[in-house]
Amino acid sequence: MKEEIKKEAIKLFNIHGMSNVSMKQIADSLSISAGNLQYHFKSKEKLLASIYYDMYEENKNYILPENVYITLFHFEEMMRNFDSLQQHYNFFFNDIVNINKTYPEIAEHYKLINLNRFKEGRKLIDYYIETGRMLPESEMIDYNKTIHLIWMASTFWQAQKLVITAANYETNKCGAVEMLWTLLLPYLTDKGLEEYHQLRQFVALPKTN
Repeated sequence: MKEEIKKEAIKLFNIHGMSNVSMKQIADSLSISAGNLQYHFKSKEKLLASIYYDMYEENKNYILPENVYITLFHFEEMMRNFDSLQQHYNFFFNDIVNINKTYPEIAEHYKLINLNRFKEGRKLIDYYIETGRMLPESEMIDYNKTIHLIWMASTFWQAQKLVITAANYETNKCGAVEMLWTLLLPYLTDKGLEEYHQLRQFVALPKTN
């Protein structure tokens, strides 16, 4: 029953926004009593925490593989997986600032996992530099800031689509992965660009979402 409750809550949160959905609405949608719902989740905070940790488990395996040649597709695959996660849990990313202000346990965990992702992202870029596919860091290139920009663009991708909705504005009509590549492409060497073009010959960018 817990899984059914979480699935229904995610659906309602995605449609209406988490703050606009009450525990009673979730119970009514499942045709169960409020008491039955509270038996499984004592509060909305407990329900959200359970959903959040499910989301974390789905998205935690992004450490660099060892003793293998890592292609540029590794970066793209991470972004593809994160984009899919955002679409499944879009309520979380649409309301991420408020959730972090309201639920300190989630906020602390979310902060720590993102700091770890920054470290993993730096390792990946350093590897691409060592293998000649990205330009070395210099006074004009700060990859820590690039990593942070990639995090911002990916984390707030769903939210920005809700804000910039003008029909005649085309820039954000592409998919998230395509947009994220625009942050990395300027730093690729000739070798890196050649590999990227080979990648595009065999793997199409995800469609607009």
